[in-house]
Amino acid sequence: MAEPAGSSPADRADAGAEAPARPLRRKLAWVVAFRLVLVTVLLGGTAAWQARAGGGDAPLAGALNRIVLATLAASVAFGLWLRAGRALKALAWAQIAWDVALATAVVSLTGWSDSVFVSLYSLAIVEGGILLFQRGAVGALAAALAAYVPVSLAAAPSRPALLTLFAHAGAFVATAALASYLSEQVRRTGERLAERELDLAAITALHESIVQSVASGLLTLDARGRVTFLNRAGEQITGLTLAEVRGQPAGRWFSALQGQAGRDETDFTSARGERLRLGYSLFPLRGREGEEIGRAVIFQDLTALRAMEERVQRSERLAEMGSVAAGLAHELRNPLASMSGSVELLRAGLDPAGQDARLMDIVLREATRLNQLVTRFLEYARPAEPRRSPADLARIAGDTLDVFANDPAAARLEVARELVPTPATCDADQMRQVMWNLLLNAAQAARAAGRERVAVTVRCAPEPGGGGRLEVEDDGPGIAAQDLPRLFTPFFTTKERGTGLGLATVQRIVDAHQGTVAAAPGAAGGARFTIRLPPPAPR
Repeated sequence: MAEPAGSSPADRADAGAEAPARPLRRKLAWVVAFRLVLVTVLLGGTAAWQARAGGGDAPLAGALNRIVLATLAASVAFGLWLRAGRALKALAWAQIAWDVALATAVVSLTGWSDSVFVSLYSLAIVEGGILLFQRGAVGALAAALAAYVPVSLAAAPSRPALLTLFAHAGAFVATAALASYLSEQVRRTGERLAERELDLAAITALHESIVQSVASGLLTLDARGRVTFLNRAGEQITGLTLAEVRGQPAGRWFSALQGQAGRDETDFTSARGERLRLGYSLFPLRGREGEEIGRAVIFQDLTALRAMEERVQRSERLAEMGSVAAGLAHELRNPLASMSGSVELLRAGLDPAGQDARLMDIVLREATRLNQLVTRFLEYARPAEPRRSPADLARIAGDTLDVFANDPAAARLEVARELVPTPATCDADQMRQVMWNLLLNAAQAARAAGRERVAVTVRCAPEPGGGGRLEVEDDGPGIAAQDLPRLFTPFFTTKERGTGLGLATVQRIVDAHQGTVAAAPGAAGGARFTIRLPPPAPR
């Protein structure tokens, strides 16, 4: 498994040493507490009973009380040692030695081989097995035999019966054998359990890594429809975090993804306010017995894919339209040229006045308008391939604003400039046409709404990830919500004498530059058009 970033060999060694020390620390704490309670209750109770009985056993009661006090002091020392957390195995051996010494002292005071407290040696042996497994049990047995048998033979007032000593020693050995066996079984079981836990942790980590690494969003729900999991890709798509949605009803955020089982698509509004097109698959989650325990949803963001498909379809339609447009333009322009020329000749030869002159002016004006319409249609249907070169979007915008200021349509506009030098690779002439169309659209919207003045703000700035952003925002009447989806559709217009090709041409040019154009309500209630161009190609 991978090591944690930034960990040193010493840190890993300390961590490895600390892991097995934790169970020993817990066992030492329990042994200290158990000894303190046992000695206080057993010996303290015996001493209290002896003191209450009086007579010749009063010295025994005092000795037992001193043993209880000594045990209390030793427990405090062991507790401080344990709190320091160092040399825990040495502490374990020290506690085993203390318990053997404690048993020897109590047995020597209460009758040696005839003492009722001989079983304290067995407790010390069991303690050794608990703390240090087989080695501890064997070590405690050796200490018990070395302390009990020779001392009983040498120091007892009367020689103890060998059969009694043999029985006690045999009991010690049997206790040590049983404690060794059980402690080793516990140790091996613990090791196997630790291995299984490591395997489970590795499998869990692998599962988590796989689930978090998939590019699709994954959402799981329990049987009550509450969110139990949302992977990283799902968080990025939806703008939500697992901490926000865990345990909450899925219908609060994901009602669009709770249709019938199978594959489907739906519209979804992210927490960031973005409108997305999601494709999703919904399927049940089943337990070991086959019962349904919840549901899972795998979903993908298809917004960019569907937009690309729409652009491809639009390009195909325009390609077909372009072939028709060439012939249509030829068929229209020739008669228009003939009509215009004939009217001009008649006007020059007849020198009409009054009603005749006005009618001829109408014919010439409408012929000119129709010719312009055909020209704009051709520009849209069969646009020229962009001739890209390094340019400054801010300078292109500034030049266009300077020229547009002299156009009669600019009379209704108050233009504010926020232009920052923005390098881009584009066709400067086509980008000027884009700017012109957007400015003209704002002027026409002002005129259609009967507004005397409309403030227009033109912004140009580099994008954080490269590329450029161009914005044209006005405080005019704005765009109706129902018109936004069709705004760039050819021939769609809300103006009385509009052609519906101005904004469509803008999108066609921007698409040819691999950029994007979007319309949204402006901050002042009007409309804001945002154009983003990709970064310049590396040289």
